[in-house]
Amino acid sequence: MRPTAPPTIAELPIPARIGTPESAAFEEMVAVMNGVAVALWHNDDFVYTAEAELASFQAREFHDKIVFVAVVDGVIVGRVVVDFPLEEDAVTATLLVDVVPGMRGRGIGSALLAHGEEFAADGGRTAVSAYTEHPAATLHDGPVVRAEVGTSALPADSPDVRFALRHGYRLGQIERSSSLALPLTADRRDALLTDVRTHSRDYRTVSWWRSAPGDRVAAFAALKERMTVDVPQSGIALDDEEWTADRVRQHEDELIARGEPLLVTVAEHVPSGALVAYTEIAVPDDGDKAEQYDTLVATDHRGHRLGTLVKLENLERLAERAPHIRRLLTWNADENAPMLRVNDAFGFELHGLTGNWQKSLD
Repeated sequence: MRPTAPPTIAELPIPARIGTPESAAFEEMVAVMNGVAVALWHNDDFVYTAEAELASFQAREFHDKIVFVAVVDGVIVGRVVVDFPLEEDAVTATLLVDVVPGMRGRGIGSALLAHGEEFAADGGRTAVSAYTEHPAATLHDGPVVRAEVGTSALPADSPDVRFALRHGYRLGQIERSSSLALPLTADRRDALLTDVRTHSRDYRTVSWWRSAPGDRVAAFAALKERMTVDVPQSGIALDDEEWTADRVRQHEDELIARGEPLLVTVAEHVPSGALVAYTEIAVPDDGDKAEQYDTLVATDHRGHRLGTLVKLENLERLAERAPHIRRLLTWNADENAPMLRVNDAFGFELHGLTGNWQKSLD
């Protein structure tokens, strides 16, 4: 039955901890969003505990996440998360809009999106990003929508694509998610290792678990700061990020609190001692799926197979640390052909596409 009145949209308080009367609404929101993820992906790859989600909302030193929920007949049926980078000159915000499948087509998503845009504008932001997700099984031949660069495209008949276009968004970038079955076969591993050894003689790897060593954290922070400078960003608005040792520690602590500590491998340029590449995997305590986070090779050290070098070493450490992990998911800009070639060499297969949609609030 269609609702006879618009949904009530209200800010959701972030509780101090889970399992209290004050956390009931937050826990309901997490359960609802888990149901949305299962309906989309037909698995539990993106199902998270309330404790894990709370850790992300409580980490507010460098990003502020405000969540508003849509309530119909006393039940949460959707939400919008407004994510503000907190750099001094930041002009962007990210909006994450979700509505339960059975309540779509009733104006709830439009109301949430408008509320998020207004809140971002009131916060002084002039550019917003929103996202649509498209599992590989939903991609098909037919009319498509393309970004300015890249080879992939989104189905024009997707309700989410039509929703974004109807609300004045343009497709700025497509991100490709890929899945790798683990462990690597011995033949594939040996071929990758042979290729790497012939190109990276001036480099060595250093790995760590959970927290960067004290004598590495400042150099690692400087390398992470390059993610918003060196990554492909032709069609999207990104604020520069300032990374310090304190920010690295906060990020590590957040992932530990989520139950997904980081496994990191960096490449060191031996002649100079500089850290010039890195890769990260968030490793859950249970389940068989891990997620690849950042992978970066500094621009002036590309061409030495360093992306392959750090990924290969990190997978070796992953097999030792977490043998229960049998799949690895990674995300790359569709126009990032060099990193996609690296992934192809490892045997990654298409998992889905994500549309990064842009809108100016000026």
